[in-house]
Amino acid sequence: MKLAVVGLGKIGLPIAMQACSKGVEVTGCDINQRVVENLNRGINHIKEEPGIDEKLKDALEKGLFRATTETSKAVSESDVVIIVVPLVVDKEKNVDYRIIDAATRDVARGLRKGTLVIYETTLPVGDTRNHMKPLLEEGSGLKAPADFYLAFSPERVYTGQVFRNLSEYPKIVGGIDEESAKKAEEFYRRILDAEIIRVANSETAEMVKIMGMTYRDVNIALANEFAKFAQKKGIDIKEAIEACNTNPHSHVLRPGIGVGGHCAPVYPYFIINEGKRIGSRITLAEEARKINDEMAKYATGLLAKELGGLKEKRVLILGLAFRENVKETAFTTTRFIIDNLLEEGARVLLHDPLFSKEEIEEWAPFCEMGKDKIDAAIMQAYHREYQDMDFGVLKKMGCKVFLDGRNMVPREKAERAGIRYIGMGIN
Repeated sequence: MKLAVVGLGKIGLPIAMQACSKGVEVTGCDINQRVVENLNRGINHIKEEPGIDEKLKDALEKGLFRATTETSKAVSESDVVIIVVPLVVDKEKNVDYRIIDAATRDVARGLRKGTLVIYETTLPVGDTRNHMKPLLEEGSGLKAPADFYLAFSPERVYTGQVFRNLSEYPKIVGGIDEESAKKAEEFYRRILDAEIIRVANSETAEMVKIMGMTYRDVNIALANEFAKFAQKKGIDIKEAIEACNTNPHSHVLRPGIGVGGHCAPVYPYFIINEGKRIGSRITLAEEARKINDEMAKYATGLLAKELGGLKEKRVLILGLAFRENVKETAFTTTRFIIDNLLEEGARVLLHDPLFSKEEIEEWAPFCEMGKDKIDAAIMQAYHREYQDMDFGVLKKMGCKVFLDGRNMVPREKAERAGIRYIGMGIN
């Protein structure tokens, strides 16, 4: 069996390595020439994913993996094609198909009879059949399912633990017809040890992923509303949530300064937009998106209250990444925090141990810890490196208020250093 994986990012490369580990010959396709050249030399660009270095070395030694920019040629030599490239929304929250359409057209040009094509990129409900299938047919001159098979199987993994997730999380598979679903199920049984769940069709499989992400976003929004209420009432939301969740039927999530990444800030719009189009609005999801995007403004409001305003105050943001321990800025909450602070006249400094000074300064002035002067600090991404942070250093820098945007920093660390601690729902 020969597999082509189109898109060698944080999901595509681990999938390629997983298949190689099961003896499948894989060609990885990417438009980034440097990524391709490095992978062929054994240099992995997904540093935060444990296990890739070893799997890449083994796959190259066994002749099971090569990378290329020639997607169409790789597809023409493959039995199975997995497409896992970005699909995002634009400023108006409409789906931006440009990247995935380009990748699909490249695949179509190399498509041959009998090939199985699987989309793992999260798609709006109905898009495998109604958007991708016509593109594949137009570019190949073939028809599905008569000439090639087409299925959808959502990636449901978490960056930093992809291989563990692939071995534990059931794999959802849905095809545009019964034979496509069967072929996809057989393929995943070949490369995965996890349970394979075949659902009725590709639309159901698409719905599974979008429901999961929207469910999470809505529940984060509920936790954020609880946090704002608790703050007003002088209740420690962290203590309240811990006690509440001792009931096995309660699963209140942790509130925070915002929701970032490729998934939660994006995928709910796939169902929000389609719901509006078909006359079945998902109003709860719409409201949740607003609530979560406004948490950065709420947090800067807390800081302004503590400092008596933000004009000319020097505020340090700890964490450029959208979440802890991942060097990725997709829809990072930091962008909202910076905008809100600047609107209030604050002077922003930024620090993140995962990024270089040059990378950070594309967003805001770099903070040299221990040397620059600050009035306050905001924890945005609680990286491992911050867990042993010396609050005495922050105190010497002039920090008066520490705002824990993730409710993960032990408050006593700040208070021992004589710094006022506040959290999201914690006074």
